[in-house]
Amino acid sequence: MKKTICILFLILCAAVALRFYQLGSVPASPDWDEVALGYNAYSILKTGRDEYGTFLPLSIRSYDDYKPPLYTYLTVPSVALFGLSAWSTRLPSAVMGVLAVVGVFVLAKELLRDLKNDYIPLFSSFLLAISPWHIQFSRIAFEANVGVTINIWAVAAFLAGLRKRAFLLVAALLFALGMYAYHSERIFLPLLFCLLVAIYRKPLFREQNKNYIIGACILGALVIMPLVPVLFNRTAMLRLRGTSVFTDQTALLSRDVKKLENDMNVGDKVGALLDNRRIVWIKTVIAGYLSHYSFRWLFLTGDNNRHHAPDMGLLYLWELPFLLFGIYKTLKDMQGPVRAVLIGWFLLSPVAASPTTGLPHAVRTLVFLPTFQIFTAIGIVTLVTGVKSHAAGAKRMFFSVLGIVVVFFAVFNFLYYLNLYFVHMNPEYSEYWQYGYKEAVALTEQQKAKYQKVVVSTALEQSYMFFLFYTKYDPKTYLAQGGTKSGSFAEGDNGFDKYIFRPINWPKERRDKSILYVGAPNDLPHGNIANIMFLNGKPAMKLADQPNGAQ
Repeated sequence: MKKTICILFLILCAAVALRFYQLGSVPASPDWDEVALGYNAYSILKTGRDEYGTFLPLSIRSYDDYKPPLYTYLTVPSVALFGLSAWSTRLPSAVMGVLAVVGVFVLAKELLRDLKNDYIPLFSSFLLAISPWHIQFSRIAFEANVGVTINIWAVAAFLAGLRKRAFLLVAALLFALGMYAYHSERIFLPLLFCLLVAIYRKPLFREQNKNYIIGACILGALVIMPLVPVLFNRTAMLRLRGTSVFTDQTALLSRDVKKLENDMNVGDKVGALLDNRRIVWIKTVIAGYLSHYSFRWLFLTGDNNRHHAPDMGLLYLWELPFLLFGIYKTLKDMQGPVRAVLIGWFLLSPVAASPTTGLPHAVRTLVFLPTFQIFTAIGIVTLVTGVKSHAAGAKRMFFSVLGIVVVFFAVFNFLYYLNLYFVHMNPEYSEYWQYGYKEAVALTEQQKAKYQKVVVSTALEQSYMFFLFYTKYDPKTYLAQGGTKSGSFAEGDNGFDKYIFRPINWPKERRDKSILYVGAPNDLPHGNIANIMFLNGKPAMKLADQPNGAQ
């Protein structure tokens, strides 16, 4: 036991180092969602209201995408203690990432209790600690990362509750709390909960558990109850409609409409059936679901550049054979509940993302974790144990040499990833992280006393929020001026202090040196005040005060 604790402590040290090292500066800049979460936490801290003036909101309207509120509220104490910054905004995610690493050990130990073996829980914890997928989202303010940690601890508490009934109350609290974490959780968690209840119905619904089950149901209902109006609010559903693959029916069905017309003209009844719009919808969802098991996506390319390090997938290549072997051993040798939980979790993970656009998607399916790590740990431990037990002589020597090769490749793969993440990602991917706002705000704040107003181009995505964030503009003053008025960013909306956020049409701008302009490279022909560059040398933003002046 002492040895296990020492190893787990070392794993946690690695997890902390990988999640906290240069947290505020790698990635190079907080993206628009991160600054929105940070500033809304700052506003709630100072006023009790979000940027729109809503008191203690249960849905963060930010950019009209209505974010679940949990991450914002977790950021309030962080901002209170350390001030508003990229570091303090990302801190809750890093902390939750470390808690997930501990949670995987507890989860795997509960799940595999009958094996009385700490190696699989330890390896599972270690693999999550060094996971590129998990590190990526533990170092940025993404709500989905909080959801993953809650999932892990909720299932661990549920399993513990089968032995110690009080933990059923903890499980109910966590399952309910997860509904406040991320949109995908609102589909995935109920499915996961139903899966667990179905698998463990016999030990769960014992007479001696009755009072605790009733208490857990009441507790869960009380926690979820405030969220119910939000879940069915029409405006809060905008995010779901905005990401649904079915929103643009014309684009989805246009090709099949032509095929259906042709089928009907030639009398092809089978073709007419297969090209029916309902079949197209089903095929689209199935294709979206299966895309998340793509080798290329998982191990080589990833998706959005903000979701992975350059030239890396979401998992290490060296993990692949152990992952496949672990899945095989789970299906073949694991008994009843263990197999059902792991395989069920693995198969349910892409369900929420399947009907959405931009697939496969690493954020919406972050709920996959920690199944990949547990399968891989099972593969490693059972393979090593099998070799030790059954291989002898030359065969054992062969496997020993092969094991050394694999270890060297794994170490190389890990170091290669660290180099890509901490050395190459900022210069190669800074433009995907909205880099340059911090520098633009600092320069503008230095210069703005010379000008009557500052015009910031709305071609710079969500520019008003970056200026609120980096100036740490007083939320009381901002709300007194009307706060954020809409998500449309039309001319005159969302201005504060000297700042006006609107499109810049350079040829039509007045010859007025009392105005400082901050724009994208295409907005301004020259930056006579400053030119801000991405870390790869490409132009990011320009500051100018001479409309129609020297080019």
